Amino acid sequence: MAKIKLADYIINFYADIGVDKIFVVYGAANGDLIDAFSRNKKTDYVAVLHEQAGGFAAEGYAKVKGNKIPGVAIATSGPGGMNFVTPAGNCFYDSVPAIFITGQIKTQFLRPDEKVRQIGFQETDIVGITKPITKKSIMITDAKKIKYELEHCYHLCMSGRPGPILLDVPMDIQKKYVETNKLKGFKPKKDDI
Repeated sequence: MAKIKLADYIINFYADIGVDKIFVVYGAANGDLIDAFSRNKKTDYVAVLHEQAGGFAAEGYAKVKGNKIPGVAIATSGPGGMNFVTPAGNCFYDSVPAIFITGQIKTQFLRPDEKVRQIGFQETDIVGITKPITKKSIMITDAKKIKYELEHCYHLCMSGRPGPILLDVPMDIQKKYVETNKLKGFKPKKDDI
C-alpha cells in the first residue's frame, strides 16, 4: 500500500502524463505542491517572475506540444491565482488545454458565508472567479477524491473543444496523505466533454 502526500500525488500525476515542465511562482499557500518537485525527477519546476507569465508559459507549452499535453502552472492564493485570469481566458477562447493550480488557505479558515469578505490571509473565491473562463473550476476539499478529480479534469481539458481547468487546493488538503491503491478513478462517459 503506497501512502503519499496529496501534493506529491498531484505533481506525480502530471509528470506521469508527460508534462515535463510546470511553471510556478512560489507562495505560502502552495508550498507543499512546490516541495513535491524535490521528490519527482520526471518534471521540472520552472520559476517565473509573475503568475500571469507562468499562465502564458503554460499556454505556450501546450501549443508547442501540439495541444496533446496540457500546460500546467501553479500559483498561490489570492492575487497570485487572480493573475491566472487572463491566461485562463486566453486558453478558454483559443481552445488550449491548460491546468491552472492555485494554493488556498486552510479549509478551517474559509469564510462561512458570503457576507464575510475573508477570514484567512488572501482568501479568494478563485473557483467562482474562473468558472466562466474554464471548462471546470473546483476546490479540492476531499483528499480521497483526488484521483477522480485529476482524471476527470484532465479528460475535460483534453476532450471535445480543449480548454483550461482550475484546481484550487487548500494548504491542509495538500498536506494530507492518501493511500494510492484505495483511490477511485474517473471513467469517461460519452457526454463528458
